[in-house]
Amino acid sequence: MQHSVLKLATVLICFSFFSCKKNISEFSFYYWKTKFEISPTEKSMLVDLKCKTIYTRFFDVDIDEEAREPFPVGIINGLDSISQNINIIPVVFITNRTFLNSGKTDISKLAQNIIKEINALKDNYNELQFDCDWSGKTKENYFSFLQEIRKLISKDVKLSCTIRLHQVKYALKSGIPPVDRGTLMFYNMGNVHDQNEVNSIYDQKNAEKYTGFIKGYKLPLDAALPVFTWYVHYRNDALIGLISEKDMPIINDTNIFLRFKDSALENGYRKIDSKNNAKFKVITDHLANGIFYKTNDVLKLETLNDQQLIEAAELLNTNLKEEDRRIIFFDFDEDNIKKYDKETFTKIRTIFN
Repeated sequence: MQHSVLKLATVLICFSFFSCKKNISEFSFYYWKTKFEISPTEKSMLVDLKCKTIYTRFFDVDIDEEAREPFPVGIINGLDSISQNINIIPVVFITNRTFLNSGKTDISKLAQNIIKEINALKDNYNELQFDCDWSGKTKENYFSFLQEIRKLISKDVKLSCTIRLHQVKYALKSGIPPVDRGTLMFYNMGNVHDQNEVNSIYDQKNAEKYTGFIKGYKLPLDAALPVFTWYVHYRNDALIGLISEKDMPIINDTNIFLRFKDSALENGYRKIDSKNNAKFKVITDHLANGIFYKTNDVLKLETLNDQQLIEAAELLNTNLKEEDRRIIFFDFDEDNIKKYDKETFTKIRTIFN
């Protein structure tokens, strides 16, 4: 009897230990530039967030219009400057059209060429990630490609890929990619083509259309949160492009841009919220950084302020399965980081841990 009681107590203690085990969320960033350079401000952020890993875009892959062959675009340089204390995870973005009308031989060759290019840049890594917004027409080819990649890398290397929210909600139609882990991109959830969309990057009402499907997804998930800013460029109510801050002319040049009345752009980004992102009208034709702005074009600034970023983190955390994971901010850039109070990242760390 005493032995049975002792055994039961041991079981209960073990159960209590495992049921109370706290999940660990490690913080990370996506690095999406073609030259790897980290500023003092960025180094400080890595230290503050105890960030040991950076998901680094090595290159894109697209189809050459004339040769009809896949080719690498924007190959990164400067990787030799990376501190040995930072774990670099290669990321390759592949356009959806790359997988249209591809045969088995094409897919096998593509996988081999990509691995060769990655290994030429960095030959040791513990994870490899692919970023592709696959569709119903390309699902089979993309998944076959991932299986080919799995054959070409070490069993010790984790294979991961990005997962869009629509691919989670419509998992039966989209399929589950043959990888070890997915990274859920918790942004770009609105209709960017609609000029009246509150905020295509993040809006709570849009997010809640997808969150109920996350826990049921059949892959362990890391998650990415947005800290980037862009301008959505419309002409005649149609989307013609997305413009990064670095490619924009001076937005407060009143000879070129007229801010819409009641469009919030006071005190930096602090007053911008999901219901009132800043809009600008082009009042004179202008060419800057290779982009043509035609009179009457509309530019809509989209970003998240501190409150929205915390709100997104809380909503995401509530709907994720309980497991160890990485929380990855997109993307690693001093201008993006400086937009936010340090306390915001501290609060987000508390939310996930």
